[in-house]
Amino acid sequence: MSRIAMVVHAVYPGDPRIRRQSDALVGAGHEVDLFCLRGPDEAPAEADGPMRIVRLPVNRTFTGFAGHLAEYLAFAGLAAIRLAREHRRRRYDLVQVGTVPDFLAFAALPVRLTGVPLLLDLHEDMPEFFRDRFAHPLLRPLHPLVTGSASASAAVSTELITVHEPLRQLSIARGVSPDKIHVVMNSADTRLFDSAAHPRRPFMADGVLRLVHHSNLQRIYGLDVAVEAVALLDPVALPHRLDVYGDGPFRPDVEAAIALTGVADRVQLHGRVALDDLPRLLATSDVGLVPSRPEPYLQYSLSTKLLEYAAMGVPTVASDLRTFRAHFTDAAVRYVPGGDPGALAAAIRELAAAPAAAEALGREAQRQASAYAWDVQARRYVEIAERLIGREGGVAA
Repeated sequence: MSRIAMVVHAVYPGDPRIRRQSDALVGAGHEVDLFCLRGPDEAPAEADGPMRIVRLPVNRTFTGFAGHLAEYLAFAGLAAIRLAREHRRRRYDLVQVGTVPDFLAFAALPVRLTGVPLLLDLHEDMPEFFRDRFAHPLLRPLHPLVTGSASASAAVSTELITVHEPLRQLSIARGVSPDKIHVVMNSADTRLFDSAAHPRRPFMADGVLRLVHHSNLQRIYGLDVAVEAVALLDPVALPHRLDVYGDGPFRPDVEAAIALTGVADRVQLHGRVALDDLPRLLATSDVGLVPSRPEPYLQYSLSTKLLEYAAMGVPTVASDLRTFRAHFTDAAVRYVPGGDPGALAAAIRELAAAPAAAEALGREAQRQASAYAWDVQARRYVEIAERLIGREGGVAA
């Protein structure tokens, strides 16, 4: 049995990708030590059979550039110390580091120098993430440094995986060898998002159009645009409601948009829900909304929401973004210009007026999503991990 360390600046089990990956490794017979953030009231460490969770005393603060940098550096430093200490005691066969930030890869460098392979998992593109989150002119001189950090992190890694082909091509354009980086998509977990286990209700079965959105509430995901779109819908001509699941730093802005538009009776913020409960909630919805803003960073992001709606056969209205179109055609998703509440409202009315067409849209999305199913991706992921574990000797790059 091999022992694998995973380091990620995220919470567990709240991060779906880490949960899927660790489950896949454990299912393949490996032991996993996961180093992650520690939320309020969470235990510093816990174990469940071959899965061991080490929560470091850092949690998300997200208070501007200085807060992000301090948090990332603190986590990377603590992770480097704890990982090296645990390696001396437990001896890892593979270390996987998940971004962001890219420079978290250097937390694994002491272990990497002992000959242990390092797999870098690019959840996002760090340079584009930085440009989007920190657009202040005073921070622009740091852009080359962030891009250089991404390249250096790739250089010290044995191999890389990323979440879709457009991101892989972007990494190749920045100098990563094509045979060093592979795609393991951030797909919906087919064990959870199973439409057979959670049959969808008939479209508008109770006469109310039930809209749904779930995310870590961030400005880039455009929930305020969805609120403005709801305000443009006539609640008499089209009875409707929008259920929002999730929480995050943009919630006060969303609450302000709800108050400003006077739609508190039609938009409900439920807060975070357990991942295991989400498929049932989606199955009781009529239309999923993915109103992501049309910004450069999101042109390289494939929304997990979109994949989960597709897996459950939920008709979806989404912003017209390059990566979305690379995976789903017009026959599977109703695309609208991002950031346009009028266009979003018009698309919602269109689906409500044509239930049969809406249902067909959901079925086609489900069909197209089957090629990206997690069971397919999990096999690919485990094969990559086991190939790296089987490599012999030295610090190969």
